[in-house]
Amino acid sequence: MDLNGKIAIVTGASSGMGRETSLLLAKNGVKVALVSTTGSKLKKVEDEIKQAGGEAISIPTDVTSADQVQKMVAKVIDTYGKVDILVNSAFWGPPGSLEETDEAFWDRTIDTCLKGPFLCIRTVVPFMRENGGGRIVNIGSLAGKNGEDNRTAYNAAKFGLEGLSAALREEVTRDNIHVHLVSPAATDTPWWRTTDAKLTPEVLERFVPSETIAQAIVWVISQPDQVHIPDVPVYNFRNPFEGKSSPFSE
Repeated sequence: MDLNGKIAIVTGASSGMGRETSLLLAKNGVKVALVSTTGSKLKKVEDEIKQAGGEAISIPTDVTSADQVQKMVAKVIDTYGKVDILVNSAFWGPPGSLEETDEAFWDRTIDTCLKGPFLCIRTVVPFMRENGGGRIVNIGSLAGKNGEDNRTAYNAAKFGLEGLSAALREEVTRDNIHVHLVSPAATDTPWWRTTDAKLTPEVLERFVPSETIAQAIVWVISQPDQVHIPDVPVYNFRNPFEGKSSPFSE
């Protein structure tokens, strides 16, 4: 896929992996619709892209709301006429044991990490079909492949995203729509600074850089139509939390 001139929607674009992916896509000639709930941060990313000669628009959106997602996609279609690429990178996943996971905590985690991608995919797929195909990238996690201590809701959401991605591959491949999963291990994003994980210099040194995940995403969607890469797991070369079953283990 030649990325130059393509149209992408990136959720969670205001920081972390979403931000880095948006910047790299724009560098490759993609026009990027930046999506997040935080409008002021989105504007900074938009300005950064434009200052580097790229093209982007900011669309503050709560991806857990079907109405807001529909309006967001409608704005992209009105502005650019199509959607070629969707990257689902919106994130909410604090640690929490079974006892700490009340209904509100559970709902927000599942809604952000699983319902949000579902709503965005359901809304863009008809436009991708009309356009002859497209690429969908879901940002999973190694927590979607292995259980972790004190991550009840997050594990459930990311395992669910694995299932959603697998089902979609069976359903939309006939429409030339590729569905990819990129599954990072511990990656250096601003979110980690909001947790009580022990971020020693050695731990931070072992984190995967956010830029590396962006490079993996761009590489995956740049492959020819004849090539399909269903999942790219990205491991830490050395486990930042060696000897623990989770960054949040007791």
